[in-house]
Amino acid sequence: MNTFKDYFKKLYKSVVQKIFSFFFGPIKIASNEEVKKLLSVEKIAIDKITYKIFKNENCRLYTTSVHDQAVIVNNKLIPGPSFQLRTKIDDTTYARNNGNINENIVLKIGTPRVLKKIRGKVFSLLSGGAAKTNYFHWLFEILPKLEILNNLKKINEIDYFLLPSIKMQHQLETLRLLNIPEKKLIDSNKYKHFFCNELYNVDHPFRLTNNTVYDTQNIPSWIFFWIKKKFLHYKSNTTFPDKIFIDRPKSISASRDIKNREEVYKFFKDKKFSFIRPERFSFRDQIQIFFSAKKIVGLHGAGFANICFCKPGTKIIEFKTITTGMNSGNIALKTNLNYRGIICDAVSKLGDTQQGKLIVPLDQLKNDI
Repeated sequence: MNTFKDYFKKLYKSVVQKIFSFFFGPIKIASNEEVKKLLSVEKIAIDKITYKIFKNENCRLYTTSVHDQAVIVNNKLIPGPSFQLRTKIDDTTYARNNGNINENIVLKIGTPRVLKKIRGKVFSLLSGGAAKTNYFHWLFEILPKLEILNNLKKINEIDYFLLPSIKMQHQLETLRLLNIPEKKLIDSNKYKHFFCNELYNVDHPFRLTNNTVYDTQNIPSWIFFWIKKKFLHYKSNTTFPDKIFIDRPKSISASRDIKNREEVYKFFKDKKFSFIRPERFSFRDQIQIFFSAKKIVGLHGAGFANICFCKPGTKIIEFKTITTGMNSGNIALKTNLNYRGIICDAVSKLGDTQQGKLIVPLDQLKNDI
């Protein structure tokens, strides 16, 4: 039965792609000469890092809203603002780096979506699938793009902002605090294919070497300080404990969890730690929680993005695998926090090197807590 369903799904997709391909025509990669005519590029510098700002007029944008964005002018695919994230796998690494322009999805399937029209200036903040739901990627990957563009063109001059998603509380709340009206927000899940008068794109804020694993562990300092400058003064007035354990909900703990959970939780409960799930709090409360904390402990995850709001000297202890990397350690180093990563044995690994059931070595913590 499933075989028949899969067959008809593939057949349906193939027919749809052919119909739209016939309607819109074939897409080809723009030559260097065509790019010079169809794409305007400006450069700005932030903290000695050069970023490009791309502008296209009277163009189409097609996106899977996950791994591909195609900027198309006169059926020419424009390198630069277009991207195509592809998995690069070696013995230990699963990462999505920006592939060659000839791998862009539209060259294979065309643009099989109804074309919508948007009047005005659109700024695309798309950069890949993780920021659709992941707090870390939203905070450090999507929002800093606003500052890059703002160095050349004032944000209030933009008519619409194309975003990976606007369904999560933290997405709407952060944009509201940045004075971006909700009526200007476009969800890429609904606008996968559109035409607009002016389209703006910028370089990725921290994917500077196109090695996703390395770049995520070396996010530039300016991003953390910009986030802190923009949001810290919005922290709530609520009182929170000064010793917190970042808890993880069961919905995602299946892929990354603590094997000796009961033992670990009892240890920290006895040490008067409060267990907090950041996603249950408003963004303003999350800022206050981490700003108020003196000690923060937890299993590696997006919640550690909030340590950028901590006061200098705050003690951070993160449980992780040997291959997890230094995402949190990089934030701590550049914002003057007292960080220690505890390497835990993984009872089982689930594909991605950051996942699995970890055994926390409590004997290493007795002198730290």
